[in-house]
Amino acid sequence: MAETRRERQRRELTAEVLEIARRQLAEGGRAAVSWRGIAREVGMNPASLYTYFESLDDLFTALIIDSYGGLAQSLTAAGEEAGVDPTERLAAYSRAYLRWAEAHPGRFNLIWTDQLPGYAAPPGGPTVDAEIAVIAPLVEAVGSVLEQPATVDALGEVPQELLDGYLAVWGTLHGLVSLLINSHLPVVEDRERLVVGQVLRAVEALRDLPTT
Repeated sequence: MAETRRERQRRELTAEVLEIARRQLAEGGRAAVSWRGIAREVGMNPASLYTYFESLDDLFTALIIDSYGGLAQSLTAAGEEAGVDPTERLAAYSRAYLRWAEAHPGRFNLIWTDQLPGYAAPPGGPTVDAEIAVIAPLVEAVGSVLEQPATVDALGEVPQELLDGYLAVWGTLHGLVSLLINSHLPVVEDRERLVVGQVLRAVEALRDLPTT
């Protein structure tokens, strides 16, 4: 069925609101995302925005899902470019994770670091599903490097020591990137070398752990 004029206008305005919110987030962090400011830019009364987003929380949910989606797309593209070698894919994911965070620090901090007072993710798991889309390729890449096929859904079935190891790999990647983009580490001349090297070392440490 063809999109109606009303549906097209709604889609376009919703996308415009989200783009303005992204820009506000990039310029000043979550505190800069302003309902009134967005309404002013699109030439609407603030109350009219409720036609498109039920609340500011609803807008933040859309921003969170959008940000997870952008990061997941970056990882997917990097993995496809890297080819089939498991170590190269994991290295590519690690570089892509860092590069996306460097390019979008506001969005990165929104999904992983910022606390939103009073905000509660909606029931039904849309933000959880979006987060899993980011973590899943990393888990699968680690499993491939170890020659132990793994998925996010199956992690609950692996021995605790191995599960701890997977969490340590994730913590290494995410922790280093978070520290780097928020200027909590001394000057690092080659960030990608640091991040990729430490992630691969963390994976190597898992080789002798029990798989069953």
